[in-house]
Amino acid sequence: MSLTQAIFRKSVFFFALIPLFAVWGFWVTYFTRPTETLTPFHHIHGVAMFAWCLMLIMQSFLIRTNRRDVHRLLGKLSYLLAPLIVISTVALANVTLNVRGLTDEGLYIFALPVFALTQFIVSYSVAIKNRKRPDVHARFMICTALTLLDPIFARILAVNFIQVEFSTGIIQYFTYGFIDLILIVLAVWDWKSRGRRDVFLPMLFFFIATQLPTFFVLKWPAWEAFAAWFMNLPLT
Repeated sequence: MSLTQAIFRKSVFFFALIPLFAVWGFWVTYFTRPTETLTPFHHIHGVAMFAWCLMLIMQSFLIRTNRRDVHRLLGKLSYLLAPLIVISTVALANVTLNVRGLTDEGLYIFALPVFALTQFIVSYSVAIKNRKRPDVHARFMICTALTLLDPIFARILAVNFIQVEFSTGIIQYFTYGFIDLILIVLAVWDWKSRGRRDVFLPMLFFFIATQLPTFFVLKWPAWEAFAAWFMNLPLT
């Protein structure tokens, strides 16, 4: 089976796993967290991200069942959800940075959503640009889903398996490695089944390029200066 066939027929099962793992990952840090420690920005961001997961599930199910007209209609929802994800991520990063301050942990945790959001914006933008090419569009939409995996699995690991300071970067060795492994598998599958190198291979390099800086930002005075400027913005 070519990767294109697998995406159209099987991706709904991959997408369906993401919210299940998200509930596990965010159970302690969100779902059972004391309500007085949560801001409206936490809730807006949470709703936006879960809505994105549900949209991916529905869209892949509609393709699987060949209801393309409904798929295109529902896809217009992304024009609202994607900006909401961007705005809520920026706002939540501002809240978190103000709480943690310009500490090593604060600067590191600030870097994670900045670079993940960069991945999401690029993946979604190129997916929409190629919306009339279903095979390309679907691949880039899968990439938007991959941007969700680090925050989910980082929490699963940090709460249940590896209790270390986030600023050590140890958690990201596992989460980034897992994401990159998925991209490698997809890139090789595409290459072997159809000789394609147009999406997953370049996205693998792009993801790596936006992952590596998180391991070095603590050594950059410019990053602390940028974080200080961002922290003082009247966003929240």
